[in-house]
Order: sequence, then C-alpha cells, then structure tokens
Amino acid sequence: MLTRMLFYPDGRVRFRRMAITVSTLVFFAMFGTGFLVLTTLMTHNPPLQIVWLVLVVVLFKAPLIAFAWWLIARNKEVPGVPVVWSETETHEILRYLTTQARESLDQHDAEVRLKYLSREAWHVADRADGTLKADAVGVALEIDRLAARLGGRRSA
Repeated sequence: MLTRMLFYPDGRVRFRRMAITVSTLVFFAMFGTGFLVLTTLMTHNPPLQIVWLVLVVVLFKAPLIAFAWWLIARNKEVPGVPVVWSETETHEILRYLTTQARESLDQHDAEVRLKYLSREAWHVADRADGTLKADAVGVALEIDRLAARLGGRRSA
C-alpha cells in the first residue's frame, strides 16, 4: 500500500506525496522531542518520565525510523549483484548518453568526456540483451565515431 501511494507503477517517486509523508514523520519526531522536554517540567517522578520517554520514542520517532528503514531496504541494488535494467531504463540511459555526447562536442574537455561516455555505452551494451544490445552497440559506436572525428579535427 505504501509503495502504491508513494511511487508510480514504473518506480518513479511521487514527489509531492513523498515530501508530505516525510515532512509529517519529521514533524511528529520533533513534536515527540518537545513532549520529552515538557515531561521534565511537568513531573519530577523518574519512573513516570521513563514510561513517557518510551511511549514518545515508540509513538513519535519509531515511525520515522521504520520509514527510513523501509526506503533503504526497498533499494533492490545489492553490492556484488549485477544490476538488471528494464527496457525503459535502458532506453533512458542510451538517450542520456547520446545527448551528453552531442553536448560535449562544444566543451574544452570533449575528448575526455567522449571517452567516458563511450565506456558507459559499452557497459550498457554488455548488460543489455536482444534489440537493446543492438541499440546500445549503435550508441557506443556513434560516440566512438564522434570521438574519432573530434580527435582528427583537433590534431590537424
């Protein structure tokens, strides 16, 4: 239920809902701290203060901690396990690499940028399958062609 509320079906964050949720949880955690300060002013009974401390932490701070833990555990990228990109993610990566390669032609460090983008494109090609692999190889070769053309133009 929380996933449907805070994330679109394709996995993107629903920013407004996420901001409201996090703001509310942070507010209650801070509100609980205010209650703890008030407890020391209202009573000087240590056992009652301890009970109040536990209640405040559980009721006001634990939801924020649990939410943060849920977000961390929701991350599906585990170190050492190869990442599997969806078709949409792969197309977005390739589109980004192509755009960055074309924009880098006007930069003073274009050769370095194109080398980096070429390595990234070949990395995507290594991970992709089927027609996505062909698309990724095409992008990598296009970036390599731009780098070769740029290198020839600079040395002349």
